[in-house]
Amino acid sequence: MFEPDRRFRGLPAAAFEVFSIQEKERRRRAILDGFHPALEALGEDLVEGLAAPGEPPLHAHLPQLNWPKTYQPFCTWLALSHLAQGYQSAPQLNVGVHADHVAARLAWDAAQTGFGRFEFRARHGGLGARLAEVAAAGDLYFRVYASAPWPDGSRLVFESQSDWQRSFHETALRGVWWELGRRWELPASMDLVASPEFGRAVLEVFKALLPVFDRVDE
Repeated sequence: MFEPDRRFRGLPAAAFEVFSIQEKERRRRAILDGFHPALEALGEDLVEGLAAPGEPPLHAHLPQLNWPKTYQPFCTWLALSHLAQGYQSAPQLNVGVHADHVAARLAWDAAQTGFGRFEFRARHGGLGARLAEVAAAGDLYFRVYASAPWPDGSRLVFESQSDWQRSFHETALRGVWWELGRRWELPASMDLVASPEFGRAVLEVFKALLPVFDRVDE
């Protein structure tokens, strides 16, 4: 668990209103200003809380939400990766912040070339069974998201606690984002999300996911 002087104090509840700002650049800047100080603090706590002797270090990353030029910011995130740069090309321990939910997950951008190797190892190397064990033990769910026009930005198209095989099938059909993790719906979970206890909840999820996260590139 975090030490008493942990940095993260919760995500600011009032900041969730910025996702509805119409003008793109003003919305982007409001998202960064509203959420990134808290996410930076959370990242520092998580890197510290997940550190283990002899294991490669984790690096915390925050996006600028300005690439490609046509991108419409509809969410933001904190990503933990063993890569100091280019984290998008590999699996992430990711905290996603959206207008209607917040999630903590082992996640992949399905467009990355490494995702195919990850799927192959899941189907033929025993990793899928291990993912299913972690999901059952931690009350975590496989989810797949497809792209959608702004203001939604993404659309949940598949969810299951056990059917990891179908999660890959759905990703091949229409998914741009694959994940295994926990999702908190808003506004129902706002009291938790806006409190220091949310940091503890994310750490719990990431500790459950860390063994399979570390196996992906073996």
